[in-house]
Amino acid sequence: MAKFPEPEKEINDVLICMRCKARNSKTAKACRKCGAIYLRKKRKQAKAK
Repeated sequence: MAKFPEPEKEINDVLICMRCKARNSKTAKACRKCGAIYLRKKRKQAKAK
């Protein structure tokens, strides 16, 4: 977790391609690198081990 909410929101406000793991803008409809339409939101917290 970041100390400041504004930068943290900007960092977490991206979509991740499920095929090639590229970062895309939050308004993207398809991946900018591979063109896949399978996008997910970036996870807010790390998974527990």
